[in-house]
Amino acid sequence: MAFEAVKRKLNLKNLLASIRDSIGQDGRYWRWGTDDNFPNIVIDSVNDSGTARDCIDKLETFIAGEGIVDKEFLKKNANPQQTWEELLTQIDRQLAYFDGITLQVKYNRAGEPAAYYCLPIQHIRKRYDGQFIYAEDLGDPSGFHLQRNWNRKILPPFGSCGSPSEVRKMIAKQIAEYGEQLGELLYIYIPGVGLNYEHYPVPKYSAGLHDINADAGLSLHEESQVANSFKAGVIVQTRPLDKTQIVPGTGEGYNEDGDEIGGKTEYDMFTENMERFCSPDGSPIFHIESITEDGQASVTPLNIQHQMDATEKATDRIGRKVCRLFGVPPVLIGFATAGKLGDTQELVHYMKLFKLTLKKKWQLKTKMFSALFPNIPTENFEVRPLELFEFVNPEVIKRMTPKQMNEAFDLPEDQEGTAAQEQEQLGEGVQPTAREVNEHLKTLTGKQQQQLDRVVRKFNKGDLSEQQAVMQLTGGFGFTEDEARTYLGIESEGNGVN
Repeated sequence: MAFEAVKRKLNLKNLLASIRDSIGQDGRYWRWGTDDNFPNIVIDSVNDSGTARDCIDKLETFIAGEGIVDKEFLKKNANPQQTWEELLTQIDRQLAYFDGITLQVKYNRAGEPAAYYCLPIQHIRKRYDGQFIYAEDLGDPSGFHLQRNWNRKILPPFGSCGSPSEVRKMIAKQIAEYGEQLGELLYIYIPGVGLNYEHYPVPKYSAGLHDINADAGLSLHEESQVANSFKAGVIVQTRPLDKTQIVPGTGEGYNEDGDEIGGKTEYDMFTENMERFCSPDGSPIFHIESITEDGQASVTPLNIQHQMDATEKATDRIGRKVCRLFGVPPVLIGFATAGKLGDTQELVHYMKLFKLTLKKKWQLKTKMFSALFPNIPTENFEVRPLELFEFVNPEVIKRMTPKQMNEAFDLPEDQEGTAAQEQEQLGEGVQPTAREVNEHLKTLTGKQQQQLDRVVRKFNKGDLSEQQAVMQLTGGFGFTEDEARTYLGIESEGNGVN
């Protein structure tokens, strides 16, 4: 687990890719870490951290978005067990952990691609000759095991066969060697910069494994505090307690000779009482008999509240650091609220970085589809992004200026002043009609009109509340609240020109 990595004093230089020769039928390949288990250590660290898991969940949600443009394609079978929609769920999850897609492509008898499977990226290694090693034991946390080599399989890269006849030869060879068709492997990833980083997708957040492990450690520490701190901490001082002499009457009974069976020493009895007192469901009162030389025991209460306060502050600080490592705005994880956000420009910065992170991962999906289906327009596989508005507390958004909202949420350029000017032209107290709203819409571009239509569609479906929909129209398109309600078809009192 992640804490084993901490005990070993994580050294990223030792963990990352290094060149080694493999012994046996696998050939020479690039080991992913000194012990060939770097991705497994990274995954374990992330899974142990609650904050990191939240970041992964948010990344997975936004990577998937509302699906791709071609909804009918998602209903098609990717393999006998999964539709493309189900397979993309696996791919999106893997993309949340690593900037890489590993897709196994199997062929039919005609030599054409017929089935697609997502293989776990941690179980795959690149060989020097361009082929790939696949085995579930690769990346075992305990290191590289030569005795398991017989489980490993070699897959050629996707597109290595130039014709259907070559595909059939490949399949026949694989069946003879492994008893099944393995097909080919499509390995798409974002290479890093550094010694051997170009051979595997090394996630940016792996540079902060210490922080991720610290977040997991804080959770365990807090659990311990809750379990053992229902009562005030105390120090009990006594004289040296006897650990050898059995106290009469503490045994389990007597034998035929009248000797006591078992029994407890003075130290045993004291320890037993302390354990009962300290247990989560123990007594709130600790009774101790006079066992010191002067007949009095010394009990010193301890104030542990400062430990709890320190843990809370550390949890917030380290949690925010973990969010930064993943490129996920802390506000989406719950760290930044309306009262704690401070400078709203910080949120703008986080949102822009988050969109860049998502864009890189979407590009990997597009690249995958282009390689698999070159005859289908790329536009069909574009991801429909989710609206960030829906995941941010409205109170936080209210603190942002229109310009900041445009910048953070990729809205049209600010039309500040337009709504106020139109209201001035109408006259004080006069509400806009559909005609004024239509005049307002004439200045919008086609893309802006599509964004408006999406807001209305989501509002009509119930995906957006009235407040959220109005906020999007007023914040990004220069509407007044009354104009926004008119455009949404919401009746308001006094609507119309007097």
